[in-house]
Amino acid sequence: MLDHTTALQAAAHAAKSAPPAEGSSRKVLRALLAFSVDTPRHTAESLAASIGLPLSSTYRYLNILKEAALIDEDGRGCFVLAPRVLGLAHAARASTGLVSIARPRLRSLSQETGETVMLVRRSGDRAVCVERFDATSRFRMTFEVGVALPLHRGAAPKMLLAHLPAAQIEATLDDAVAHDPAFAPHRMALRDELVAIRQQGWAESCAEITPHVVSGAAGIIDDGSVVAAVSFVAPIVRTPKEAQTRLMQHLLQAAADITRACNAGAR
Repeated sequence: MLDHTTALQAAAHAAKSAPPAEGSSRKVLRALLAFSVDTPRHTAESLAASIGLPLSSTYRYLNILKEAALIDEDGRGCFVLAPRVLGLAHAARASTGLVSIARPRLRSLSQETGETVMLVRRSGDRAVCVERFDATSRFRMTFEVGVALPLHRGAAPKMLLAHLPAAQIEATLDDAVAHDPAFAPHRMALRDELVAIRQQGWAESCAEITPHVVSGAAGIIDDGSVVAAVSFVAPIVRTPKEAQTRLMQHLLQAAADITRACNAGAR
């Protein structure tokens, strides 16, 4: 079996060393995941707005995270991730068998296609990039290693979402609507798309996470379940539909190779 530990799951576990009130551990995790490469610091007010909670509750969760040494105050009224999170991230990545197994194939896939490729795993209600190999010509993307994004946007997150139990999918979509009301009209279409993803075995997206970027994803399977996704991202300007089809073929083969290697290593 694959080791399902990720950096963010490890951080969430550490957060529980100072137990929150009953039923609020998910909110503590949501507060932790609100910190990212694009938003590395928060005031209590901006964090409350980001996670959709009252300011009084947000202060309580910030105190829990401070006691667990997962966040610090920067002396200017802002909160930032503490060095302990970086240590947890390095430890989790080092101990994750999937990443080490997938790394050589991801590198060769990037070299074969000339595009950026990533390995993405689910952590709670977020998708986290755990490994990435960049194309020769780099361009700025939102999905950096360690960044956690919602499950309802982007090829790799949707691949992971599609293979969750039905009740969990609906709960995730409820949460997406609550935090992004503009998504509500698209909920039914996404539900239909998730059915198609499960049937065809791949997912695609266009400018859903990063503008002017197309992406494809295929699942890595362990014990009959999709446990991760391998994904390519490429600029629309140099990737017409025919090129996307070729990239997807490379991607599906790479996902099959990684799945085979993981299952062989589990025996």
